Amino acid sequence: LYVMVGGRRLHPGNRQLALLGLVILLNIAIIRLILEMGESNLAGGQHPALIAVLPFLAPVALGPLIVAILIGAGPGVFVALLISLFNAMMQGNSIPVMLVSFLSAVVGIQFCRNIQVRTRVVRAGALAGLVMALSAFALGLRADLDAIIAQQMAAALLTGAITGIVVVGILPILEKLFNYTTDISLLELTDFNHPLLRNMQVTAPGSYHHSLMVANLSENAADVIGANPLVCRVCSLYHDIGKTVKPEYFTENQQESVNPHLEKNPSMSALIIKSHVKEGVRLAKAYKLPQIIVNVIRQHHGSTLIQYFFYEALRREKGTTPPLFANAPKVKIDKVNESTYRYEGPKPSFKESAIIFFADSIEAASRSVRKVTAQSLDELIDRIFQERIDDDQLSDCPLTLQEIASIKKSFSFTTLNMLHGRVEYPKKESQPVTPSKRTASSSPRPAPETTVSSASPQDAAPRPSPQQM
Repeated sequence: LYVMVGGRRLHPGNRQLALLGLVILLNIAIIRLILEMGESNLAGGQHPALIAVLPFLAPVALGPLIVAILIGAGPGVFVALLISLFNAMMQGNSIPVMLVSFLSAVVGIQFCRNIQVRTRVVRAGALAGLVMALSAFALGLRADLDAIIAQQMAAALLTGAITGIVVVGILPILEKLFNYTTDISLLELTDFNHPLLRNMQVTAPGSYHHSLMVANLSENAADVIGANPLVCRVCSLYHDIGKTVKPEYFTENQQESVNPHLEKNPSMSALIIKSHVKEGVRLAKAYKLPQIIVNVIRQHHGSTLIQYFFYEALRREKGTTPPLFANAPKVKIDKVNESTYRYEGPKPSFKESAIIFFADSIEAASRSVRKVTAQSLDELIDRIFQERIDDDQLSDCPLTLQEIASIKKSFSFTTLNMLHGRVEYPKKESQPVTPSKRTASSSPRPAPETTVSSASPQDAAPRPSPQQM
């Protein structure tokens, strides 16, 4: 009921409900086992000092920390309340035990939100233990238990530290069982030495640079609207790994004006361009990348039209203008089917995917802007967004108009700074050399007009770009 009232689109048997149930039962079972062992004959029977220490040996923060990291802080607090209630009932319906347990677990949750480093999980567990130790000190003074306060505090601190270590160890297992991906796992995938990224750097350096720029664009935009910036960065780095299969067919990887599309008809070229999505999914699964990355690879083009080759096919059929590709075969009108030139989708279904969907198009299109100004970039971004919205590409995504406006502003700011110009460095004037000082081996300096221009590549007229379409 809590999950349903909280607005989460779940159904009975959902993996989140299963995870919540498993974690709660496991945590309660561990607490019960510790209490039973403490009161058993193996532990010396009903020893008063041991009985007084038992409440502070219960790992009440174990389940809340796991749920907070995998699902969220809200469900984590709910689990903390449940476990604290059951812990109090198992220890004589003690309200102080319930309050101390709940406070300790909530403090642990506070320090493991948006966590990206495993050592911070241990720290969160240790801080939960510290709160429990301070509570033991206060309760001991209130109950005149001066003799065992130190033992209770030591037990609480030790339990907190062990809880953090156990959470670190059990997280990878639960991630695999319930198909979750934590920020900790995502951060590990930003290592540029990952085999897929290393291969892209070598075989498709242009696509690799494009992915880095998309990562910067999408990460900044995600931070503005409250989405997950780390998800955007990691998914952007891997969204074009499929281009490593045939890198020469994508403009950013073509060198010395070699364009293999000149020898293909438009439908074949479109098929090759579309295939990088399927190849990316195949590689992602082969290297066991998280499902969220696979989803972004599938969705980062939606079902958009590969306009360049579609209009080229129509141009050849109508004969209104000569074909863009020399000696290209004619295409019959019954073969110019729009579905042939559309990506297979699906459309973006979550905010991070939609951000990358737009960032991918805008980063590629911005390379064709002749004069980079704030106005020209704003017009380009507005046009791309409007075309995608008119094409019904956001019908499955929960983005609001306000969030779209914020994303556009972020894209404009980031792109303008990425494509910024630089002042031309002054050339050092050559000193006159007298004939007596000139040697036979010396050569004159090149004239100023023969030096390489410092103009940016964007100022040059762009080649037709299938990837931009």
